[in-house]
Amino acid sequence: MLNLKNMIVICLLLAGTLLADGLLVPSAEQYPKLFLKNRLTQVKVNIHGIIAETQVYQEFVNEWYDSTDAVYSFPLPENAKATEFVYWYNNVPYKAVLKVKEQAVNPGTGEGGIIAEVNEYIGNNGIKIQLKGIAPGSIQKVRLHYIQMCDFFQGKTTYSYPLDTRSFITYPLEHLQFSFYVNSGSPISGFELPTHDNFKVVSQTDSTLHLEMIEPKAFLDDNLEFSYTTNRDKLGVDFYSIANDSSAGHFALLLRPPNQAQPDSVLNRRFIFVLSNSNTMFGYPLEESISAIGTSLEKLTENDFFNIIVYNNAVSSWKSFPMQATGANILAAKTFLEALSTSYGSQLNLALDKALEQISDADFSNAILIFGDGNSPVDPRQVETANIHKCGIFPLAIGDNANRARLELLADLNYGFTTYIADDDNLKEKVNNVFEQVSQPVLSNVAMEYGRADLSHLIPSKTPTTYAGSYFFTAGRYNNPGESALSIAGNSVSGINFYNFRLDFSSSSSANKFVEYLWAKEMIDQLEHEIEVYDLESTLKDSLVALSLKYNIRCRYTAYIADYETIWPTSVEQDKLVHLPRSFLQGNYPNPFNPSTTIRLYIDTNALGKTIFLKVYNILGQLVTVIDISHLTTGWHNVLFNGKDFYGNALPSGVYFVRLQVQNEIHSTIRMNLIK
Repeated sequence: MLNLKNMIVICLLLAGTLLADGLLVPSAEQYPKLFLKNRLTQVKVNIHGIIAETQVYQEFVNEWYDSTDAVYSFPLPENAKATEFVYWYNNVPYKAVLKVKEQAVNPGTGEGGIIAEVNEYIGNNGIKIQLKGIAPGSIQKVRLHYIQMCDFFQGKTTYSYPLDTRSFITYPLEHLQFSFYVNSGSPISGFELPTHDNFKVVSQTDSTLHLEMIEPKAFLDDNLEFSYTTNRDKLGVDFYSIANDSSAGHFALLLRPPNQAQPDSVLNRRFIFVLSNSNTMFGYPLEESISAIGTSLEKLTENDFFNIIVYNNAVSSWKSFPMQATGANILAAKTFLEALSTSYGSQLNLALDKALEQISDADFSNAILIFGDGNSPVDPRQVETANIHKCGIFPLAIGDNANRARLELLADLNYGFTTYIADDDNLKEKVNNVFEQVSQPVLSNVAMEYGRADLSHLIPSKTPTTYAGSYFFTAGRYNNPGESALSIAGNSVSGINFYNFRLDFSSSSSANKFVEYLWAKEMIDQLEHEIEVYDLESTLKDSLVALSLKYNIRCRYTAYIADYETIWPTSVEQDKLVHLPRSFLQGNYPNPFNPSTTIRLYIDTNALGKTIFLKVYNILGQLVTVIDISHLTTGWHNVLFNGKDFYGNALPSGVYFVRLQVQNEIHSTIRMNLIK
């Protein structure tokens, strides 16, 4: 016979995929619920151009009669890195220490079950930290910091946060709050929170924005998305830097072209579409890829050239060399695509060899768009060697199991970027966005020259073609503060164009702290990719670990550990955190019960002088009795429930719910079983 906890697990699995805010999973097997109750989530987001710093503060309730350890799990975005984790114990904040160690595992990890679903959703980039000794009835507070690059497309910067918990949590958070602080290098022309409309503008200037969103009773049924748009009609740069007291400083630079290019300023284009028709692309992935390529072909002009290469265990192509994008050629190419069927094998390496052979010069803006499952064998450095004409290579990985390290190294070394298309994404829309991003080349063979010799550790090593509506990011180190020139040159429709800028390498070691983390994140990502793709653990592990520990950013060999020794200093930021009233129900004992049970609860000072009720409902939601406890003082209390209704009749066996109501607000709910 299934127990209650197993029944809950089965119901949750049937409900669908987990999408979650941070979770706190109890270690005690006897804990009556799958997770400690999340009562509050407060998120602060600082956006510098397209660089986002996120601070997540959460409070969880131990609703049990005993203490428990628990593992905090948070689904970091794939392109994000955590930079700090703070937790509270006995109301004292401590800072997690990064050590060379495996991450904690969620209790109950194994085959199947809700925990397996949680682990799958958290993924390899998620954060897991074991917290110890969470006392009965206490509030476990945590704060996580992480950094990432936002999505950017034609002047629109988009930030997302995982909030959808409807598949496994039915109760509302008592408090949900988001604060957005935007500092843009370009004039802000608009903004939106399409998923949540209950926000207010606190302040706004030409290039700054402060929004607040507060929900006192929030059902987490939709992921949050925030975006803002900027106007930029010419090439510009956003530059951030921070000095260091004992070593080289750090800088980050975003090269920002205009959002749109005039048609007569767009370079002639040569596109090679590389398409997998392996068995893993059967059905929807192949059909939608063919349709998306056809739509892209329709956007070409007769000044452009294109070809289509198909790969499985072998390689074939529509034509032996790129053809002019005439109406007749586009129609013939579509006919070729529509006749394709799936086969076996996935030789992307051979397909790229053939594609690069067809890139015969740099007179065009050259781009290779790859459509596949993201798991094909390919050597990124071998492709780099063959890519003599600086062709941009843009992998589009379709499905949820792509080899991210290999694809991202391939793109980084070959002037491109990677796009991931999940099973539930709109494939056509994603492909269209990628095509639009690379369809307006305004500068090719781009070179950047800094007017100083003390720069080092620049990442990435390649400068791609400049596309209107997109951006290029680079970061590095510098020894001495002061102004410097930056010169950018590249081939345009009218010949070679030159652009000159003045950069101020800061002498401050406090402002723009995020730049240090951003540079370290990019370096860690690159080293991890090299280790995974080329099996270089023995060569690069020590460097990776040293970088991780120095910057307090987790890598594949390190983990955050709660040691309850490193006290986090009190700060103004902590004083601003929202702490909710702590009146709540801890539980009842015994449970199941017959004929009576004791309800354990805590009353906070904010409830004093107010009407306080315990309301008991049956499984149909019908109110069966009310207990007035308005006379109780602050602190812990035990309230006897005699198992009878309003009229003194003994209640039948069944499931009952008890709600703690202060004035008109429901503060807490517990479940009781009456068995006779």
